[in-house]
This record gives sequence, structure tokens and C-alpha cells, in this order.
Amino acid sequence: MLKIPTTLLIARSKIQCAFHAFLAFGLCALTAWLVSLWIALLAAAAAILLLGREYRYQPIGELRISKNGNQLSAQWLSEEGELENEQPVTADYVSPWLVGLHVGPQRLWLWPDSLPAQSQRSLRRLCHRPGR
Repeated sequence: MLKIPTTLLIARSKIQCAFHAFLAFGLCALTAWLVSLWIALLAAAAAILLLGREYRYQPIGELRISKNGNQLSAQWLSEEGELENEQPVTADYVSPWLVGLHVGPQRLWLWPDSLPAQSQRSLRRLCHRPGR
């Protein structure tokens, strides 16, 4: 008997951007201290552009994950309301704060603010392997 798929409403993560911005700031400060202020300013400009691009291209939308035996599969819901092709899912990193998924060829990091708490719990239950 097939179970009802778990629906994940994925939003852009501000925590991820803040974490990466903190790392970029540290790198720029270290560059300013060890090398040159001008190179640090160039690195800061590049970091701002890359962080903005990363934030815009974070995957958002509705992802439906279903489990059949030990296999996970997922389908994105398109903007037109149609389900896209089913893709295999592997969860290679599951922690209390962060979940790392491979949805087909796409890498997806789910931070605490990208999903509602109930969806996070149901995803962890799906990804849990007994005995680990």
C-alpha cells in the first residue's frame, strides 16, 4: 500500500545566507589584515555578488517525497500546478539543524528556516534508517 507523499513547502533560507556572509566577512577581514585593504575590498565586492546570486538561485517551491520500501523519490510541483518527473532522492546528511538531499542531479540543503517544523520532522522520519 502506497503512503501519502510528504509535501515540503521549501522557502529561501536566510540562515544559510547569514552563515555564508559571516564566512565571507571573515575571509575579507583576514585578507585585509594579511594582504591588502584593496584586495579585501575586491574580495568583498565579489562576495556580495556571489551571495546575492546564491540567494536568488536557492531552490524554492513544493517538493513531494514518497517512500517505497527503502527507496525515496520526489517530484517538484511546477508553477503551473503540474507534477514534474519523479526523481530518486538520497539523504546523505541528516542533523538536527541541516538536511542534505540529492534530488536527482540537484543538491538541496534544507536549513531550519526553509521548512515548517512539522515538515522537517516528517522528512527526518522518512530519511531515518533503523539501527543508525
